[in-house]
Amino acid sequence: MYKSLLVLALLLYTLPVLAQNKATIKGKVIDSTDHKPIEFVTVAVLTIKDTTSILQSYTITDKTGAFSLHNLPIGVPLKVFMSNVAYRPYRKIVTLIKGQELDLGEITLNTNQLNQVTITADRPPITIRKDTIEFNAEAFKTRPNAVVEDLLKKLPGVEVDMRGKVTVQGHDVSKVLVDGHEFFSNDYRIATKNVDVDLIDKILVYEDREDDPEHLKPSSQVNRIINVKFKKALKRSMFGKVNAGGGTRDRYSTGGLFNVFRDTLQVSLIGIANNLNGTGFSYTDLSQSGGFNRGGSNTFFKGGLSLGNSDELYSYDNNENGASGFSGFGGSDQQRSAAGGFNINQDYGKKLKINLAYFYNNSHNRNNFLYSSQRFRSDTTFTGSSDYSNQQDDIRHNISASIEWKPRGDTTKISYRPSFSYDENHSFNGGTSQEGSNFLPLINITTANNTSNSKNTQFEQSFNYDHKFKKKGESVSFSHQLSINPNNGESYSLENLTSYTAQLASFLQNRHEYNESMNSLVSLSAGYRYPFTKKLTGFIDVYTEYIHHKNDDLPYDFNAATNNYDIFLPLAGITVTRNMWQQNISPGLSYEFKGDIKLTVTGDWQQRQVDNQFGRNTTDVNQKFSWLLPNISFNWGDYSLSYRASYDLPRVEDMKPYSIAYNPRYIDYGNPNLKPTRRDAFSFNYRKYWDKPELYIYGDLGYNFERNSVFRHQTLDGVGNTTSTPINMDGKFTWSGRSTISKNFKFNENFSLKSNTGLSISRSRSYFEINSQGGFQNNFNYAIKQEFAITWKDLVQLEESYRINSSTTKYTDVTYDDVKYITHVVNSHLILTWPKVLNIESTYAYVYNPRVAPGFKKSANLLNISMAHLLLAKDRGEIKLSCYDILNQNVSQLRFISGNNITDMQNQILRRYFLLTLQFKFNKTITK
Repeated sequence: MYKSLLVLALLLYTLPVLAQNKATIKGKVIDSTDHKPIEFVTVAVLTIKDTTSILQSYTITDKTGAFSLHNLPIGVPLKVFMSNVAYRPYRKIVTLIKGQELDLGEITLNTNQLNQVTITADRPPITIRKDTIEFNAEAFKTRPNAVVEDLLKKLPGVEVDMRGKVTVQGHDVSKVLVDGHEFFSNDYRIATKNVDVDLIDKILVYEDREDDPEHLKPSSQVNRIINVKFKKALKRSMFGKVNAGGGTRDRYSTGGLFNVFRDTLQVSLIGIANNLNGTGFSYTDLSQSGGFNRGGSNTFFKGGLSLGNSDELYSYDNNENGASGFSGFGGSDQQRSAAGGFNINQDYGKKLKINLAYFYNNSHNRNNFLYSSQRFRSDTTFTGSSDYSNQQDDIRHNISASIEWKPRGDTTKISYRPSFSYDENHSFNGGTSQEGSNFLPLINITTANNTSNSKNTQFEQSFNYDHKFKKKGESVSFSHQLSINPNNGESYSLENLTSYTAQLASFLQNRHEYNESMNSLVSLSAGYRYPFTKKLTGFIDVYTEYIHHKNDDLPYDFNAATNNYDIFLPLAGITVTRNMWQQNISPGLSYEFKGDIKLTVTGDWQQRQVDNQFGRNTTDVNQKFSWLLPNISFNWGDYSLSYRASYDLPRVEDMKPYSIAYNPRYIDYGNPNLKPTRRDAFSFNYRKYWDKPELYIYGDLGYNFERNSVFRHQTLDGVGNTTSTPINMDGKFTWSGRSTISKNFKFNENFSLKSNTGLSISRSRSYFEINSQGGFQNNFNYAIKQEFAITWKDLVQLEESYRINSSTTKYTDVTYDDVKYITHVVNSHLILTWPKVLNIESTYAYVYNPRVAPGFKKSANLLNISMAHLLLAKDRGEIKLSCYDILNQNVSQLRFISGNNITDMQNQILRRYFLLTLQFKFNKTITK
């Protein structure tokens, strides 16, 4: 371990030393008329090779007109290109020698005259206009058949990780637009992984100010939007691609993308069908594909197969968990899916834009899981294991639209966005589990099966009106939100517990459960901004909201006499309703000091009226709350500091004044006296990007503490029977910190390296109580990640990533053993390109987790490789042979710790197969 860190430190030290062998260009740009310095002139250096020019480095001039570019290649012709929209461009060819610092002196730029027409043979590779950066796609060479994602990796300041997430100068990218329009869905990877580079003219990057039209947020806190602009000829054209393939183990994959552009009309169609799995690292994806969160399946977590509390399983992604770790590669054991949809954009002049999109998905998933668990009770340790399988069929429809109207140009904007979705799910879960302890080797064996069907419908709409007055900084806005989400489902469950001790009775539970829920929300808000002076701005926001939540769970036992499920179980079901009205009035002041310093103070007055209904002829609980909450933010250039206070209401299901016996082994009590949770959150962050060295540094710190947090008091007897009751308790807190350093090194025109080093650390404390003995679970986690991306002549692209995670859980006030372990994760991505011959691509991942249950794998390797050959004219065809999981080791493991419970899970994932695919691209330009 120490040797690895030493090698890493030496490498990070020697890279800047090697960069000193490069050359530098500097100078000053002035106006030819008044000889004053010109700010915001883009200065780019490109290598000249054959008929192409490839961008090496760029910067912009400062207030004095000065610029400098470092680490430039030596011994090759370089083009120095300067551009600004108000001036005629400047070009100069130079060749640098080792260690040279070339001073171009004062460069004068001539202004563009209105009656002057200039025809040039080349375009600036990069142009900066205020907060917009424009990249010329031709200045960045990519491999044949490359997609937008490959081009983005070439752009300075743009990073694309192995999952396809895009960041620009350290800022997250919220949208990737195609010719100014959204492409199918909010997942921009549909665009970045499917649109071909040879269609692209330029890439625009700018700030996402859709929800901040008055630029109230500092630039350092705003996400970015990438707009992919097509070539002019494609404004009237048809283009797309189709692919199909088959392989071993009856694997298949087929898909197509078809686009028609007619000036202001764009129509896109997409369709895919396959029985292959994506390889992700998200446990959320795994749980969804496994069907854990579908209606009716909770039966398995109420004393059944999980041998624990269901609520604790889904808190895996929260900081409350201790030495939790996920290792493996996600996905399903077998997945079959078919999906398709269309996307239509129509512009009516510059004022009106309309979008309509529909997407359909039909999937079948099959999974097999192994569970192992430990639960602690004073001197007793319960151990359990289970073998669990799941099959799920899911059908989803989603249709959305947007209308954007600017009746008065940029001063007034009106938008309306409706959406409708329908989800139908059918699943089967089944398996066997057994449980024992250090005193009773075998307590019980349980077999359980569950069949569930659910339907989920959701309609949402949003309306926004924004208007800017003539007085700079004065504006008014109105917005409306509506969400209606009815759901219904039913399940049939059969649970057979055989007891091997006199302290526990065997039972057979055969049950039909019907669930119906309704969640709806409607809100109205208005805001007004008025600048009293150039530095002082006052504002007031008014918000009102109504929320309705209803949950009916009606269980019936099987009646052998009637051969039907007609024995209603009122004590095993729940009927709760919550109606809540909320009003907020938030006045505030914002003051801008000298030196880019801004202070904003807001007083948020909240009032809530809550009506809680619990059924079973119980008394309603009506509540009224009134709070005045401060919110403060302080921004100083690249630094920001904020404080925010908030309240969260307890779930109405936790406030029920009765208990629910899900089965003879698990009883859930409610607590109508629960109080709202008060949360105070502090945050600090620093973000800085330097264009010249292409260096990015980011760091943040956060601290949250709560009062009256909701925890569970549990009782656990000698054979594992459990009761659970929610209680309020102080003492919960979380603090965390992250830092990132990213640097791009260019050694010459052929070789470049990107380095990204990250560190994260967190400390949290949460309360739990077992058999009236309370204690705190203290979690400490840190992770170090190092990434490298190497490119050589566009023939070799190599991405390497190594991550080490350390997790420690300690307890206070209870006598549980500490848990500590370290996991290692390695990822590698290699692309080898022989132009006109062969493309080889390989991915490799390795995970190691030393603390898993006996019989579970501590490590796993996933190696994939593909070879592709380009065919036909203009490389429009491609034949590819792929092999997935060459080593045949793909599994995933999950460990999570909560309170007195440690659970391990292992899932068998899709195993090795070979696949042969053909792809064809087409492009027809319409001239009439």
